Amino acid sequence: MSRRYDIRVIRDLLIQPRNIERVIQDLYGADAVRDKGAYLVGDVAGGIGRSCRFETVGQFAGRFKDFNPAGSKSHGDLIDAVQFARGCSTADAIQFLGDLLGAEPRLSVVEAKPKPPARLADDLAPISKDTLRKHRARLTKAPQALKYLEVRGLSLEILIDRFGVGLAGLYQPKPTEDAEARGNWLTAPVMGQDGALLKRMMKITVPGFSVSPVDTNGWCVGSPITTWSGPSEGKRWLFVAEGVKDLWRIYEAIRETSLVGRMVIISSTHGSGVPEEWRNPEFWAGWEKVFLGQDNDPAGEEMAKRVRQLANREFFRVEPPRNVGKDWTEFFQARDQLTGVAEFERLLDQAKAIGLAMPAEDPAKPLDLQKDGIYEDRRININGAFHGGKMYYPFQVRRVETVKRKRQAPDGSTFMSDVKASYYETKVVRSDGVMMGMSTAPAPYDVEDEDKVIVLDDGTEVLSMPKPREFSTWSWPSINSFVEKVQAGIPAHRLTLEIMADIVAFLRQLTWLPNDTDYEIIAAYVMMSYCYNAFDAIPLLLLNGEKGSGKTSLAEGIADLSFNGRVLGGGSEKAFVRFIDQGRGLLVLDDLEAVGRRGGDDGGYGDINQVLKVSYSKTTGVKSVIEKNGTTRMLNFYGPKVITNILGIDAVNATRMYQILCRPMPKAVQEEGRIRGRDLAITEPLRQELHAWGMSNIREAHRVYQDKVATRGGRAEQIAAPLETIAELAGDEAFIEAVKKAIKRLAFNKSDNLTAGDLLVQAVEAIVERGTRTAISLSQIQAELAMIPEARTLDAPGAVPRDLLPLQDPATIGRMLKALGIRNDQSGRARLSGQTVRYYGLNEDFVGGVLERAEQERRSLDEPYRALGPEMARQAFAFCEALTCAGCPYRTICEAVLPQINAGKMPPERNRHR
Repeated sequence: MSRRYDIRVIRDLLIQPRNIERVIQDLYGADAVRDKGAYLVGDVAGGIGRSCRFETVGQFAGRFKDFNPAGSKSHGDLIDAVQFARGCSTADAIQFLGDLLGAEPRLSVVEAKPKPPARLADDLAPISKDTLRKHRARLTKAPQALKYLEVRGLSLEILIDRFGVGLAGLYQPKPTEDAEARGNWLTAPVMGQDGALLKRMMKITVPGFSVSPVDTNGWCVGSPITTWSGPSEGKRWLFVAEGVKDLWRIYEAIRETSLVGRMVIISSTHGSGVPEEWRNPEFWAGWEKVFLGQDNDPAGEEMAKRVRQLANREFFRVEPPRNVGKDWTEFFQARDQLTGVAEFERLLDQAKAIGLAMPAEDPAKPLDLQKDGIYEDRRININGAFHGGKMYYPFQVRRVETVKRKRQAPDGSTFMSDVKASYYETKVVRSDGVMMGMSTAPAPYDVEDEDKVIVLDDGTEVLSMPKPREFSTWSWPSINSFVEKVQAGIPAHRLTLEIMADIVAFLRQLTWLPNDTDYEIIAAYVMMSYCYNAFDAIPLLLLNGEKGSGKTSLAEGIADLSFNGRVLGGGSEKAFVRFIDQGRGLLVLDDLEAVGRRGGDDGGYGDINQVLKVSYSKTTGVKSVIEKNGTTRMLNFYGPKVITNILGIDAVNATRMYQILCRPMPKAVQEEGRIRGRDLAITEPLRQELHAWGMSNIREAHRVYQDKVATRGGRAEQIAAPLETIAELAGDEAFIEAVKKAIKRLAFNKSDNLTAGDLLVQAVEAIVERGTRTAISLSQIQAELAMIPEARTLDAPGAVPRDLLPLQDPATIGRMLKALGIRNDQSGRARLSGQTVRYYGLNEDFVGGVLERAEQERRSLDEPYRALGPEMARQAFAFCEALTCAGCPYRTICEAVLPQINAGKMPPERNRHR
């Protein structure tokens, strides 16, 4: 039995606000957002958004208007809305409304079982080949339409044969008809998940050719559905494009690559309209990776956010580089085929996860959800903590609010008055974008303060109230921006490699370092400071050099860039110890000579030395300290530290540190003017972005690190793993190689038992890896030794340990080369840049051993130098003669180590490369 209703009765009911709201709530549910006298939805067919507005009061009550040109329908009433939202006919829409609103039926009839909407079922049936032929024939005869596709980089063969693209005919009304001409737009049948072309057509406007199009860009009738780039069977990745034109262009680019075998592309038929199937988490569940590839404009970000909210899974946001264009068509048009595909694959590899699924088992619960009972003590130090897969950062804000205060009138009566109150409060932001407060949990009156529980809003127990005012370096505007971006599913920072490049560029303008790869090591150390709690052990940095070598300026610049970075230049040891515990960030200990020297005492320097020895490890870094009143307090010394001194380090601390050699700046570098020192205008914005980077990447850093340390046992390998992890996150092979080479060099120098022979072998091995293969010059050996801090060849002889003095004597170096089996019996003298220089033939077995070890360790080797001649002297001098000054690895120390050769270099050469 069905009930037939009078449409006039239904229309009268649909102007009453209560009935309007009832219909909207039934059709759209939570997707409908109240906005004063109206409701907002994404599209009349449904979806989250604000472009379609339903009025509930006034002269337009019961009507809607869609301000999105790509929407399902531009305007109409609630009967139209029911038709689009439910995919039914007008009669069925009136039937639905009458039943919903309880209207009096005009008559009741007995009907056969209703048929499904014929138009909808027919719409999604396979399209006939005859229809495709007609549309294709029109397209091939329309030069303007073909040109439109050609300039977008689209192959006509692919569009016609695979996607069935054609052209609608031009309708010309008769003179007696009150209508306008329309047509000449591109037609594209929807492609199903099985790769079949369906009857429902998408229409694309060709500017200047299409006549009276519904939309200037494109449109499609009916509710939004998914169109695919081909069959999904066997594919592991899903890429969501913003429109069908981007879908075509991406497929065009990757169709002959391996990507097409593992990735399928989809788009909504309605641009910003969300297909109903996307609201089902099962639609997204079966894919290994889902990339959200919407445009990089606000509309694209909003669409990516809407899609992300539909499924409880991990998505990867990948967008066209903003300096190229807003969509993928512009991206591929700006590049040739090979370059475009290579960069597209790189963007996919480096895409950042958004909506990252947190660990399923989260033991922390708000207090009111916990059952009565006894629980384990699980308090954590909340300052930069990494706990339960999340990172926590405490900060302080000033709150202003209006409060009621009792006032006394002149007549003695009292009244309540509004007054402005202001106070500071401590908040905590979590890496998933949640902002929380903290409080002391209620406790019986006789419980001591030290036994009361301090908890965050999520139930995480805190060891003590943090004091972020003195140490926090993350600003409130930056924190708020991070939270908004995470919650919106927008990447909160640039690519890791771009940030790393900016850090290296700043370090190069900050100070001069004799070892070029030290810039990469320091940059990796800065980034490591933002996620150091993801690691079990980290190295410390020692900046070692004489007075005036720039070590303090470098340390201050590092602190400006780093996580909660601070410089401590004096004070008592007790003050130092407490500073480390409370700061929970990178700490610079300037002019700290109490870490021993070569050949000196291995310890016994009191609190500072003992703290440094344990602070590299998360397990040993927590120590008990006895207060003056006899009570014991647990302090956490683990964290990144930078030490500057002149005397060097003792043997124990050497195994926990990387030593960066600082030396006075050569005159040539001073004349270049590139060293400009500290610049907060550069470092402060970088630090704010690095905070967001650390919060966003700490889980991935932890995963990569765990894979690395699983097969490592020694301390040297363990403390190298965090820096290698950071380099790997940058994703650049050149940067990874630079960090590995620097770690190898610095690790070799850490042992206090290194002899002059060990250092000489290291220097010659590095020379062979640089490209020397058959003969070596004494000048290159001297330059390479100057790059090794422990060799001390740049120091005055009186300041150098006696066992290293042979490295400053050329004759002794020649004898050591022979004794160590590095050189053969061939030797001689020749002129290099006007100076007489000794050279030696290299032992083939020694060279072969160096190359074999490099291959086993998978280290990259430079190509052999292209000498100016076959003579042994030319082979030995190729390190200088075959390279320009700009490309020489010794350019920064050449003036200090080889002043005569440097001065003898041809003036045009020097002027060109300085």
